[in-house]
Amino acid sequence: MSFLPALLYALLINGVPLIAVIWTGGSPAILVLLYWFETVALVITGAIRILVHRRATGKAGHHIPTTATADHNAGAEDARQAIADENTYLRGFVGINAIFTIAHGVFVVALVFLFKAVGPVTWEEARVALYYVIAVQGLFLLWDMPRIAGWSFTDLQTRVGSTSIRVLVTQLGLIFGFLVAGFAGPWGLVGTFVVLRALADAAISWVQGLLKQRDLPPGVARFLARKGKQTAEEIEAEFDDLKAKGAEVEQLLELPIDEARTPHPRR
Repeated sequence: MSFLPALLYALLINGVPLIAVIWTGGSPAILVLLYWFETVALVITGAIRILVHRRATGKAGHHIPTTATADHNAGAEDARQAIADENTYLRGFVGINAIFTIAHGVFVVALVFLFKAVGPVTWEEARVALYYVIAVQGLFLLWDMPRIAGWSFTDLQTRVGSTSIRVLVTQLGLIFGFLVAGFAGPWGLVGTFVVLRALADAAISWVQGLLKQRDLPPGVARFLARKGKQTAEEIEAEFDDLKAKGAEVEQLLELPIDEARTPHPRR
């Protein structure tokens, strides 16, 4: 997602609800529910984007499990050996995200409705939060639909990859937010969510920018060299090798599946 759409999304899913709850004197429990509803919607809309992209492009990336592409020591040939059926990427995306999202839902429902640990909330307020999330996610899905066929597989991964980050942030937000709420009250839980989401978005942007650079920033290279007891030149060589292997795997993911199955794909 480019800067302006990302900024708009952050305002709609974070800024507007936060201001609305504070302005109306609502319960922070509304925001906790909203953040969980967001992860549910992201899993569903992410699966839709994957299905549409697979049918429109038939790229090999849909046949290769993320465990193979995430292995930094694996090259294109290793990824080719892992090629399976057309729903492999979809299953990997839905499987792990759905498991954690359901588990988080059980915890959120208990936290909000059973123990009322983050303030009272009515079913009507919960419905409004749900409808709002559906509207925002539906808007961005409709915006993407005419463009999905033109996405590379890397574009797709980047677009739906935010779902896994949001699920992780929900996990950490519940863990650390519950601790913060012990001495800062219900708003401590919400504040923890907001801070973690901002840090996660910033970290994603930084890592993506880092991988696009030809060389590691000198400060990063020196830090990693001290950490790993290596020279800066050795760190740079490892970084270059990592980028080269990553580029080979990315090229494989973008191939039509029939071409990717061959040992020596056409260039």
